[in-house]
Amino acid sequence: MLIQDNLAGEMEAVTAIRTCPLLIAVGLATLWIPGANRVRADSCPYACGDLDGDQTVGILDYSLFAECIGEAPSSSPTCLCADLDGSGTVDLHDFALLSLVFQATSDEAPPGCTGAIGSTADLMAYRPQHGAGYAPFIRTTIADADEEDATVGPGIRINGQGDIDPSGEDDLIEITVTIDPPGAQLALRRSAAALHAWTTRDKQAGTEIAFTSDKTAALPFAPTATELTLWIEWTSPSPGVAELDVEPVTSDVAKDTLVFHTFQSIVMALGGEDQVPSDPADPNNGTFVVATAFYSLGLDVHMYDEDNVGADGSGAVYNEVADAIQHRGVGEVVIFGYSHGGGSTYDLADLLDINRAGLGVFEITFTSYVDSVSNNSDVDVSQELRRPPSTDYHLNHYQHGSFFQDLGLDGGPVTDSNPPPTGLDVETTMWGANATHFIVDDYVQVRSLIESSLLGLVAP
Repeated sequence: MLIQDNLAGEMEAVTAIRTCPLLIAVGLATLWIPGANRVRADSCPYACGDLDGDQTVGILDYSLFAECIGEAPSSSPTCLCADLDGSGTVDLHDFALLSLVFQATSDEAPPGCTGAIGSTADLMAYRPQHGAGYAPFIRTTIADADEEDATVGPGIRINGQGDIDPSGEDDLIEITVTIDPPGAQLALRRSAAALHAWTTRDKQAGTEIAFTSDKTAALPFAPTATELTLWIEWTSPSPGVAELDVEPVTSDVAKDTLVFHTFQSIVMALGGEDQVPSDPADPNNGTFVVATAFYSLGLDVHMYDEDNVGADGSGAVYNEVADAIQHRGVGEVVIFGYSHGGGSTYDLADLLDINRAGLGVFEITFTSYVDSVSNNSDVDVSQELRRPPSTDYHLNHYQHGSFFQDLGLDGGPVTDSNPPPTGLDVETTMWGANATHFIVDDYVQVRSLIESSLLGLVAP
């Protein structure tokens, strides 16, 4: 008798849905237009109960289900999704399953629906590594709001054949996959074969997660674990954008998404004498304050001691840039530095320009000096007044000081610089009137102009 009463109640609910196009839920009014939001597929591509593909099970799904009661599943793609149990008919058993997942999600897809409530999953990505880890940067997450942004979201270096990795294998991007409850069967789906996934940061043998038709098997979570760390690689020599989704093994409804873009530019930040790259940056090291800001914004930034650039431009910094141009699809180079780092900016740009024919196609898109001093030795105190060769845009800040203020350490005007015509002597401004060599790089006005000028010219 109880079963009959329940069935009678369900039939009344179905009848009400079928006869009332205007459906009013608690706090929600939804206008149903017959024929709208229909599934167009040969098989149901959505999770159980989600007949309209909006990744939720709501009143509209009940409405679409009601139209299919008594209809053959083959009569329409929508009715194919309404046959939740795969029995060959759309009936009250399917309606009961639909009711179980109402206002919830499912990890299952028709015809294998049991009414089990689905898991939740979250993808989190991090900014690029440097050498054997993140230093001199800290491990930096990408904000949820930026995860699907193809400009400021997860940038990735091309790691194709021939990539030298001067600092060691550091081209893979760390991601974490978080699930609830433990034991949920979830997989990754990629939109491009260029994306590969590993469980080790340095691609140890046997740790690649295979994709079959661009989807993995169930991810290798430990039985009670809720978080898994993976490393994502871009193997194609061609630049591009690709999506990575986490979804149930048995359906293709994404629970979370990351959109990767390959880096088009590389940014080299060179400090002054005795300034040590760090994150958080020493507030008295303005060049590195700017560099860490650019890193957080998604640029491929590298911080170096200025002595990593030889007097002829050679060294670790040159090797990193050359590898990026030759093997990682980078076409835009940015270099900026303070004091001896300004002198090294010139030396690096000069060697890149000299070797241009052997490196490939690239532009030195942006350079900047802050009180630039030539860097032929640690005791070099001569002004660096040469514009970096072939740079498209050069920004120059300097002060003229006095010997008693800063031992005669001064930058100076550089022809064809910004602000025109030779850069800005900050001592001619109200905010920089008391500048010396030792503080000129720390003014917020100097840092802000570097940041705004670069971001207006350089793509990630």
